[in-house]
Amino acid sequence: MGFDKLSTPPSLHSPDTLLTRAISAASGHDTVIALPPEDHPYHLARKALLQPQDRVILVAGAEKGLSETLKALATEARAGDYDGLIVLLADLPFVTRAHLEKLTEFFETFEGARIVRAMDETERGGHPVIFPASVLPDFAALSGDDGARMVIEHYGVKQVAMPSGAATWDVDTPDDWRKL
Repeated sequence: MGFDKLSTPPSLHSPDTLLTRAISAASGHDTVIALPPEDHPYHLARKALLQPQDRVILVAGAEKGLSETLKALATEARAGDYDGLIVLLADLPFVTRAHLEKLTEFFETFEGARIVRAMDETERGGHPVIFPASVLPDFAALSGDDGARMVIEHYGVKQVAMPSGAATWDVDTPDDWRKL
């Protein structure tokens, strides 16, 4: 896109960013924010948006694709002995705290044993996704920019509808950015 979409406010009238929106949506959960390494051109701008109490991991090899970030987050979740890992991508600007609460409640109905994924009104799978702790060791085999697709395909998924495309409308192009 030519600029850091996560740390740039989408409007002169709105001081929030995609990163701060995602952090706000995750409030109330133990949150770990994945940042690129300190030598990455976007590191300082993203770090400047964080609060001192925010937990951060630096993802070496982030340029290799989403898989490196997911592996680092899975390692962190396993070390923390959590029931699961919620993956919330920061470029989904319309995911809210209420969406995460709905997903978390659904995850708990399966006693943390099933992958739970948000979907849009057309039943297309999106994000956030909650992975139970039992599948996190499989993240070690992830590679490239396919995310956790192979884990989802292997274990299956229970989907939860989210309104208005929040689960699938992401900011990937300059045209998407203008629509914000």
